[in-house]
Amino acid sequence: MEIRNYINGKFIDSISKKSIPVLNPADQNLVEHIDEALDDEIDLAFLSAKEAFEKRILVEMDAKDKSRMMRNIALKLRDYKNEGSILLSKENGKTIEQCAGEFEGAANVFDYYAGLTDKIENKLIPSGKDTFNYTLLEPFGVSLQIVPWNYPIVLFARSVAVSLVVGNTIVIKPPELCPISSNIFGKIFNEINLPKGLINIVHGRGEITGKKLVKHKNVNHVVFTGSPEVASEILKETSDRIIPCHLELGGKSAAIIYSDANIDKAVDSTIKGIFKPNAGQICVAMSRVIIHPKVKDEYMTKLYKKTKELKIGAGNEQDTEITPLISAEQLKRVSNYCQSGIQSGANLVLGGEKHDEGKGNYFKPTIFDNVDSKSTIAQEEIFGPVTSIFNFETEDQAINIANSTDYGLASGVFTSDDQKAKWTAERIEAGVIWHNDWFVDGVNLPGGGYKKSGYGRDGGIDSLYSYGQTKRVSKRLD
Repeated sequence: MEIRNYINGKFIDSISKKSIPVLNPADQNLVEHIDEALDDEIDLAFLSAKEAFEKRILVEMDAKDKSRMMRNIALKLRDYKNEGSILLSKENGKTIEQCAGEFEGAANVFDYYAGLTDKIENKLIPSGKDTFNYTLLEPFGVSLQIVPWNYPIVLFARSVAVSLVVGNTIVIKPPELCPISSNIFGKIFNEINLPKGLINIVHGRGEITGKKLVKHKNVNHVVFTGSPEVASEILKETSDRIIPCHLELGGKSAAIIYSDANIDKAVDSTIKGIFKPNAGQICVAMSRVIIHPKVKDEYMTKLYKKTKELKIGAGNEQDTEITPLISAEQLKRVSNYCQSGIQSGANLVLGGEKHDEGKGNYFKPTIFDNVDSKSTIAQEEIFGPVTSIFNFETEDQAINIANSTDYGLASGVFTSDDQKAKWTAERIEAGVIWHNDWFVDGVNLPGGGYKKSGYGRDGGIDSLYSYGQTKRVSKRLD
């Protein structure tokens, strides 16, 4: 796989002469070095994107041609799924199966938005016999997109596909912890003869290259998925220039389990929601469970048993269910949070420590019970296989606990009463609410944050309006 930056339709030799080591989370062995983009590469990438935008390549491209281009990307992603999955698993740590699902998900994204290229309809606004008014959805210009490390392929596809539909050209930075598999996109773009400059891929560390990218004079739009802390720095940098930002940030997702819930479903959803997907390294992970005492003993007994049986191992090992954390730094972060939970008086039911498996960044699936809703582990995003259990007596108490954090990305409700589920969903402050399951998703479904979980929507038709701007054209008729 190419380890160079992809700019103006080709992989270029390093100008900075610097590189970034990429380590396998399962054993800390070197996967490869990838070229680091600094000032010269960044300038070239933005120049390429700016020139492509000014040529109006995407804006004036026939909708059918744009759709065909995007479906070709989808086809190529499926062609590279097996090769790409092995590489992604090495640098990210996830199972081969999960990585294959990510490539398939990325292909589905391009297929879905390919179907929307001829369905963006401008609106004629009637306003009497003397005026003629209509609206246009137009691109911002050059869109800077910064992709996180937990789902680098599908989230790369998500923002790029929407941008292509709307007409933005792109400078995109994959995550420095697992950047290599993203270069499959550059290979694909060459194979389908993507017009030069539409999409430019630059690699680098967030604190260096990321900051330089955000500060660049040719940025017209920023898409960022990551922590609120980094988002705050981006907003400070872009505020003076009034640059629109699209942000999907952290989460502290809560599941409310009422006394009439199907407990087997709730337990399976918890396993799926916090432990199995990427070792809890997902912003919509079920990191809080708010449960009625009437069903708590049954839930805790079944959850303990199933969690205890989960297999911890590398992504390429047979039947692995809990994969390593992305880095030694992340391992330390999760461990420190667990120590904080113990010190706060929470009851450590299971886990709470590193899994002793060689040099890998493995952490045991962790359950805390009787957690104070104001404690650090209840309030801050841990981003690991750690969930906290809370008790409630009344429905209002459950809602208050669910809404007690600064986050609002996703939540869930478990009940056999549809009316109660509706009542709960309307009161939880989150952009996505799941009922009796976790991860009920699709590329046609919008999602996004409330509060410090960000703003803007990804998925479905709604996302188009986060990546473009509405222009009104009016004429007074003589």
